Amino acid sequence: MDKQSGQQIGSISRIGVLGAGTMGSGIALTALLAGLRVTLYDVSQEMLADAQKYIEHHLNRKRMAINIKYLTVTQNLEDLHGCDVIIEAIPEDLDLKQNTFAKIDRICPPPAILTTNTSTLSVTAIAAAVEKPERVAGMHFFNPAPVLPLVEVIRGARTAPDTIDRIVNLARNLGKTPVVAKDTPGFIVNRVARPFYGEALRLLGEGVASHEQIDTIVEKGGGFRMGPFRLMDLIGIDVNYTATKSIYEQTFFEPRYRPHFIQDQMVAQKALGRKTGRGFYRYDIDESYEEPNSSSTGSQRAWQVVLSSGTWSSTLHKECEQAEFSIQESGAAEIDRSRAAIGIVTAGRREGLQEYLQQMDQILPADVPIICQGADATLSELENWLEKPERFASFDGLMLPFGNLVTLIPSKDLREECRVSIRSFFNDLGYATAWVGESPGLVLPRIICALTNEAAFAVGEGVASADMIDTAMKLGTNYPFGPIEWGKQIGFGRVAGVLEHLHAEYGEERYRVAPLLRRWARSELINP
Repeated sequence: MDKQSGQQIGSISRIGVLGAGTMGSGIALTALLAGLRVTLYDVSQEMLADAQKYIEHHLNRKRMAINIKYLTVTQNLEDLHGCDVIIEAIPEDLDLKQNTFAKIDRICPPPAILTTNTSTLSVTAIAAAVEKPERVAGMHFFNPAPVLPLVEVIRGARTAPDTIDRIVNLARNLGKTPVVAKDTPGFIVNRVARPFYGEALRLLGEGVASHEQIDTIVEKGGGFRMGPFRLMDLIGIDVNYTATKSIYEQTFFEPRYRPHFIQDQMVAQKALGRKTGRGFYRYDIDESYEEPNSSSTGSQRAWQVVLSSGTWSSTLHKECEQAEFSIQESGAAEIDRSRAAIGIVTAGRREGLQEYLQQMDQILPADVPIICQGADATLSELENWLEKPERFASFDGLMLPFGNLVTLIPSKDLREECRVSIRSFFNDLGYATAWVGESPGLVLPRIICALTNEAAFAVGEGVASADMIDTAMKLGTNYPFGPIEWGKQIGFGRVAGVLEHLHAEYGEERYRVAPLLRRWARSELINP
């Protein structure tokens, strides 16, 4: 092939991109960086001009300015004739997309492949507008398209295997990592990510913590690059809300995807995030936030710890040993009460949590604080098992291995000296602390376990394999772990335990455990 006409990837040398907005111009740039010829179409001359400036700027930055000669911009749909692959990136409106595909079907006959970059609409419904839906599939890039490595390749109800193979190869040759998914609402990333936002919004709505606290807990405690509220501001609260509503409606109002009124209120007041200067955070003023009680400065005292058995704070015993704290087992025949500085219960509900907590309450002096992991039991329930709840707090032990911040819930009458002592204990272990209100599942366990559960539903429904879902969530959303990887590390049985606790407290189907997750949990018992 003549070098002046661009490179050829397999049988593909020319890409047609419909829509010169943020996604369309980013996809066009990605193809040009790979040396392909690109015809970029839009009805707006202004959008095309802006797209061309954007593309030229980034080609120059990459020292590939010569590739601009492979770009054609047009307002004439007929100019897409001869393209090997069409990638549609126009607004998320089913009627508009179907009408556009019907026109493209005539202009670009087979063997041209027709793809849609839709993130929320049915590929099968879009493909119904063409004569041969076998040549239609989803090719969902993530914003910014030239940077983010993931492409979801969506198999519609009648998409031919050869169509999928050609798109997968194209994505790889564009430098992307393709994951193949079934055509279901939200595909992989937009569907599995719903609990990340949904549970955070519910925690905010219930007054458990501020949006700043939740973001801090998620980022410092879970290792996420951005918390849910910072990320919604970046994406656009309206965009995130629209995606949630679309998935909720397409699934016939599945409660796991129910939108939250807080987002509706934010959209109504046009507080949409960074693009409007104001969302959950302010961007039009210098707004700083310091997490209260998050200092990691401790007392550096030689702690005398009384520690129970249990697996819901799996790393705590080892961390106390590494810090050279003195450890006594609560179940030992003799406990030196005079040396005890703090009592810690790390057991879950199914591991004798109540028994260990009551034992700790009886054996320790009244001035010694007691803390108990609270991922599968609410604070008020734990308090009812104690004679001296004024020295008690619950903590998130389940997520300790994943960050450097621990979430704490104080009993309603917690003495100040006990609060200070509990905070100092964790600070001396290297953890910052965040005190929040009572909540079933705390903050991080609630979000992470809901993500793992959603991923299990997706695998069970044949949306994609477990490995592909983990890959998609790490590459498409920058999660530190895939949701199923998280489940394996936490333990699927403990994930199910948190969800059962949430279901019991709220009585909502939103928290029902995925059948596949239950099978994974049973498998752990057989093959620990």
